[in-house]
Amino acid sequence: MVTGVLAELNRHVNSRWFTAVLLPGLLLVTVGVAGRHLGHEGALSTDELRVWAESVWRGWRREPSGAAVDVGLALLAAGVVGALASELGVAVERVWLSARPSGGGRRRRRAVRAAERAGVETVAAYLPQRPTWMSDRIRLVEARTRAQYWFDASAAWPRLWLLLGDEARRPVISARAAFADAVSLAGWACLYALVGIVWWPALVVGACVFLTGWRRARTALDDLATLIESAVDVHHRALAEALGVPLGTEGVGAAEGARIDDMLRKGGA
Repeated sequence: MVTGVLAELNRHVNSRWFTAVLLPGLLLVTVGVAGRHLGHEGALSTDELRVWAESVWRGWRREPSGAAVDVGLALLAAGVVGALASELGVAVERVWLSARPSGGGRRRRRAVRAAERAGVETVAAYLPQRPTWMSDRIRLVEARTRAQYWFDASAAWPRLWLLLGDEARRPVISARAAFADAVSLAGWACLYALVGIVWWPALVVGACVFLTGWRRARTALDDLATLIESAVDVHHRALAEALGVPLGTEGVGAAEGARIDDMLRKGGA
């Protein structure tokens, strides 16, 4: 039974590695090799590309061993660029989710003007305060939780996650996976931009891929933030009960929130 479970898990892991790393890596390697051959001047010359592809094919037919070596090197390169794309994606994610205070800049001014037009009083804690929209979207969950329930959402979330059932966890996991995929797409876009050094159409491809990744990341992160905040809204009483903090009829107030915070932080600041 254990062997069967491990085999099934390995099959899924290999399948995801094949579709998420190897295939995109092979495509990028192919584009890079073909682009280097075409260069900037003949970038869109289909005739030159066809002639080059036919010469490569004839060479492989004459020397099958050379074809095997070339394919092996292509697979190795695909794995390497796949790992590099993942690392670049992590770097892009750090930029998108940077917690460095920035004052919000133009987004803050736009939010204030929108509130004035709507006749709504602005709440300083809810206004943009970080360099990117995505980072502020996550911060907003923390700010709204603090305003409503008086405790730190980032400290409470790991404990709250333990209380959630599979049905509640599933959409959160799905949204997080969608965000990770979008970040990975941005990493691939950076590599296509590098190929653009020798073949300019790759710059266009990279820009389009990056824009797609950015749009998908915003959507996925918005869904994720909404789901996390919803989980706090629905399960904060269960969290307080699990921590042994009694609640009155009005739920979590300032005193209860302070006790929850104190327990989560183990009395630390």
